[in-house]
Amino acid sequence: MNVQDKPEDGAAIEAERTKMYAKLRELNAYGFWTVQGEMEPPEPKVKELAHVWRWSDFAPFVEQASRIVPHELADRRGIVLHNPGLDMQRPSTTNTQYVAYSVYVPGEIFSAHIHSPAASRMLLKSDGKGYTTVEGEKAYLERGDLITTPSGTWHDHGNEGDEPMVWVDMLDIPVAAFFNAGKFGFNYTENGVQIPSQSATRSQMYSRRFYGTGGVRPRFAEARIGNDNGSPQLHWKYADVRAALNALRDESGDPYDGCIVDYVNVMDGGPIQKTQNFSMQLLRPGEHTLSHRHTSSSVYVVLEGSGSTIIEGEEHKWEENDIFCVPTFKWHEHVNASSTQDAVIYCVSDAPAVQKLGLYWEERKDRKGTITTHGATIPS
Repeated sequence: MNVQDKPEDGAAIEAERTKMYAKLRELNAYGFWTVQGEMEPPEPKVKELAHVWRWSDFAPFVEQASRIVPHELADRRGIVLHNPGLDMQRPSTTNTQYVAYSVYVPGEIFSAHIHSPAASRMLLKSDGKGYTTVEGEKAYLERGDLITTPSGTWHDHGNEGDEPMVWVDMLDIPVAAFFNAGKFGFNYTENGVQIPSQSATRSQMYSRRFYGTGGVRPRFAEARIGNDNGSPQLHWKYADVRAALNALRDESGDPYDGCIVDYVNVMDGGPIQKTQNFSMQLLRPGEHTLSHRHTSSSVYVVLEGSGSTIIEGEEHKWEENDIFCVPTFKWHEHVNASSTQDAVIYCVSDAPAVQKLGLYWEERKDRKGTITTHGATIPS
């Protein structure tokens, strides 16, 4: 007779299992069946929470930091936005993105550095004389301008103006940390001499003149930059992106994202960073999008107007300069609160990384609430 047929032996079997589990732990192992529920969830297990970081709350601290946190103490003066659902030891706004409000006061130059994480800056405020230099392209930024620093590119920041410069930093530091691939360097040299900032080797507005006309590119334009980990175009003017959105305002648009445009790599039409997608969305007066969810997370910056994003049935209101996140696989829809004014929201998501790993799928609700799956089909 099999021992499992003897009810009186149940306690002995349980004791034997307990001893086996302890011995396995000593060997740094465990039985799969003891963690199967954690490893095979019916839906993604998401720790981070939907949240809005309100500019009205942070503006006083940004100003205060510009006065009392000297350059010597903070090589980059950023206030990191931490997701309330994550451990405080993780510098994460979402599971894959680090986001911060950063401020640079007049006359400051922050030293050239290089790193494996991909980074970008979305300018909120300046008098047009704050800049970032990336691989020799010195880009002066105005509100709504985007500047990227692809993985493996030298870059430095400065403010030649009379007013503080404030922008939103977005980096994929959590991705680099997950793969144990985070690496930073600070000893920039030219002609064998270490110097604090780069010389400008690209002409002014290089990105705009060489890559800023859709469908047309000079044959002698650079095809790669740094370690070839992103678009050779580095600087996008908000005026150009806003004009593109306005030209589309009479089109039907995307029912889930309104009139939306992606920033694309001019060499291949793909995303401008390998781990991040960048987009700008126009929500026309009174527009209310349909609801969808996907296995990528997103962080938004509000550039114009006010409204709300309904996430898992909860309304999260936002206005200019606010930052909010939509965690992975959460139902969400956007609403423009005004019946007369546009709302424009900028978005950075980790979709390219998720798609490259074959982990992306999306579910959409139509106006009747019927759900359809796009991408990989995962039976419920």
